[in-house]
Amino acid sequence: MRDPVVSIIVINRNTKEFLKEFLESLESENFSGELEVWVVDNNSSDGSPALVLESFPQVHLIWNTRNEGYARACNKGIKVSRGEFIIFSNSDVSLEKGAIKEILDCFRRNPDAGIVGPLVLNPDGTVQLSCREFPSIKEAFMHAFLGFIHPSNPFTQKYRKAKWEHDREVVVDWVSGAFLAARRSALESIGGFDEKYYMYVEDVDLCWRMREAGWKVYFTPKARVTHFIGKSSEHANVRMLFHHHKSMFRFHRKTYKGPAKFLVDLLVGIGVALRFALIMLVNFFRKFRGAEKIMPGKQ
Repeated sequence: MRDPVVSIIVINRNTKEFLKEFLESLESENFSGELEVWVVDNNSSDGSPALVLESFPQVHLIWNTRNEGYARACNKGIKVSRGEFIIFSNSDVSLEKGAIKEILDCFRRNPDAGIVGPLVLNPDGTVQLSCREFPSIKEAFMHAFLGFIHPSNPFTQKYRKAKWEHDREVVVDWVSGAFLAARRSALESIGGFDEKYYMYVEDVDLCWRMREAGWKVYFTPKARVTHFIGKSSEHANVRMLFHHHKSMFRFHRKTYKGPAKFLVDLLVGIGVALRFALIMLVNFFRKFRGAEKIMPGKQ
């Protein structure tokens, strides 16, 4: 049997309806090459695995008995898939027609491309800022503490490439793991995803290691997908927030090679912990204010 050109690995947890829409969007995709689809389900309780087995018999399923996180789920898909190119996607994504072909065309135009990311849109059609820069420590610090209270600050705007038009194919630092494609040979050269990231930042780490290994990360607006943000983790906000900050600190420790590393690591660790505590406090205050508004006598 001939190996497929593309393997699509969909990571799912409790997003049955979005998964159904994603798989249906693949059926309408006008890609003429060989294609295989794998769903890696992280112990969903909403009937997602049964949906795949009953309604999409052509789709392969890995049914994890626990939530193994994003990076480990992706690596499981890599091991069993056979495509020359591998697309990793959240289940809460929908493809526009021609997206897969445009991704492959970008790889073929650019033999140095290890990763390619598409133009990602919000459900209302606006651009989702899915390709970003590796910030310096100063920029990361300023973005971390100003970004969630003052998103239009210059550090956050630069990091998120907010003022860039997203209208041309270009090399970028990293692209979102919500939907990214990788050349199998490039993935194998760096050993796949780092499984010590349970959730978040594994995409940043992957792109960093690709660049360190001599590959490039491309953004192409010719491929377009829509992403319904955060549907897999919206019911576990505190836990996901913790893992996000833990992953941020891990990425810093892996990549910072400058002077006074011990001291810098210590200061960054304190900063990450303070940011986590601050966001928790702000979220608690917002919930408290919301509850106060609906109490008797407060209408």
